[in-house]
Amino acid sequence: MAKIALAQFDSTINDVYENNMKMVRMIRQASENHADIIVFPELFSTGYNLDIIGDRIYDMACSSDGDTIKLASSEAKLGNIHVIASLAYTDENGLYNSAAVIDNNGRLLNVYHKNNLWDKEQKYFKYGSHDYRVYETYFGKFGVIICYDVDFPETCRNLALAGAEIIFVPAAWATTHRNLWDIYLPARALENTVFVAGVNRTGTEGNVVYFGDSKVFDPKGELIARAGENTEEILYCNVNIESIPEIRKDFPYLKELRKDY
Repeated sequence: MAKIALAQFDSTINDVYENNMKMVRMIRQASENHADIIVFPELFSTGYNLDIIGDRIYDMACSSDGDTIKLASSEAKLGNIHVIASLAYTDENGLYNSAAVIDNNGRLLNVYHKNNLWDKEQKYFKYGSHDYRVYETYFGKFGVIICYDVDFPETCRNLALAGAEIIFVPAAWATTHRNLWDIYLPARALENTVFVAGVNRTGTEGNVVYFGDSKVFDPKGELIARAGENTEEILYCNVNIESIPEIRKDFPYLKELRKDY
């Protein structure tokens, strides 16, 4: 059984320090509640609305030894908790919309770069390289994609075929496309017979409203946990990884997937 924590976060746009301090408080709270992992929404440390942020995103981006990752790593080790921190990331190859995956010993395991860039993201960020990595931990095997990635079935299918049992989806999903949030998360869970946990932003940035409604679906596509709307909170959910083999007897999609397409 894995206990996951989804940090439904209201970012202060263009204020990395303030957002980092809130991240620290939420990691500590999740650790005190004995969560195995806490996941933060897309671009939580900077805010998301690139119409407002503009070129400042380059200055606020985090490197592997930058403040956000160093703080997350330190708190992960201190609290014995895994952390997924979705942020603007920079290295020698450019700027990415990314998710830093940190284990409970504070080690940076990988930085996943978003593969499918939405709208204005294409102006600022480079595309990822289909690095659908699965992380094997004491509480189960998980993978991570980011927001618009979940619109594309191949992202979750690649992770499921690689052995993922939980797929985390950090997002900054706005009210303008609310219906898609309700469709894609359960669909990806059912068609891959995995748990899917979507953690969404809350709050308002300019004319963009993020509605929250973070939620977790089981391998049958059924809702098992849900946060409130337009509220900042941590959603906790116990995920029964051991149920997957039995569910896949009734829904053998991966086993019966044709290889000759």
